[in-house]
Amino acid sequence: MTRVISVDLAYVRYRDIGVALLTDSTRHIEFLEIPLTGAPDPQALADWLVAQLEHHGARGLCIDGPLGWKAPDTDSPHCRRSERELRAPGKTGLPPDGVKPATYLAFTRFSIALFERLTITHGLVLPGQPGALPTQPFVTECFPTAAWRALGLTPLIAKGKATPAHVAEAAACFTRETGFALTRAPNHDQLQAAIGGLAGLAWARGDHTAVHLAGDAPFRLDGSWREGYIMCPTPR
Repeated sequence: MTRVISVDLAYVRYRDIGVALLTDSTRHIEFLEIPLTGAPDPQALADWLVAQLEHHGARGLCIDGPLGWKAPDTDSPHCRRSERELRAPGKTGLPPDGVKPATYLAFTRFSIALFERLTITHGLVLPGQPGALPTQPFVTECFPTAAWRALGLTPLIAKGKATPAHVAEAAACFTRETGFALTRAPNHDQLQAAIGGLAGLAWARGDHTAVHLAGDAPFRLDGSWREGYIMCPTPR
């Protein structure tokens, strides 16, 4: 039984973070509630996510948020190569504040801090990380919009514009096209987490042909991760 946990990340309120547990053998997805209060804290969230990995026997984490900063010597002046390849709306440039649009800065710093704690503190490995072993639990960046596109589906519209009917219609399309059953009706964040975890689940079971790694391998520079892959399904 192969499992991964996928996270649609937010940084203002825990209740805006969607968490999905994907199980390969039974092809079902359930949604986990975060029992934390107050402003989201990278260390507290990392500790809880790793505890959930161990509790559910999951092989890895998929997180919709940047894992690191841009490398200083790439041909992309304002973003990582992964973001340019997948046409991501947020651009992660050079530290400490090279983010476009500027309104993404707080979210970007929160996401990078979370990846730092998951990898450096807890020892999860990034795909392509030098010295990483295939048996080690992993954490990867994902991008739900790219996953919708790769599967030939219309991406779920932005949360601020989506009605419950939009989410319900997209959820029905998701289950029909992927064959995964949802244990309950998801909200916007949970559905984005569900589709964001599909590539990670394929990676966890060793089906790397079903996975596209956009961008360049991660590396450490000046105390932080640079570049890194965004994992999404191989386009149909």
